Amino acid sequence: MAWERLREHAASRITPGFPERVLRAARQGPSPLFVAHFAMCAATAALCLVAVVLYRAQASGDDDASNLASWGEIAAQAGDLE
Repeated sequence: MAWERLREHAASRITPGFPERVLRAARQGPSPLFVAHFAMCAATAALCLVAVVLYRAQASGDDDASNLASWGEIAAQAGDLE
C-alpha cells in the first residue's frame, strides 16, 4: 500500500515525455562535451598515478640507503662485541 502511494506520487512528479526524452538521449550516444570531460579525468588520473609512482620510487631508494646504513652500523657494533 505504501509503495503504491509512493509510486503514484513519483509518477505525478515526472513531467510528460520525460522517459522518452531520457531514452532518446541515451540512444544518441555520448556528447562531445562528455567525451572531453572523460578524457580530462583520465589524463588527470594518469598524471596522479605517474606522480605517485615517481615519488614512491624516489622515496624507496632513500629508505633503502638509510636501512642499509643502519644495518651496517648494527653489524659493526655486533662485530665489536665478538
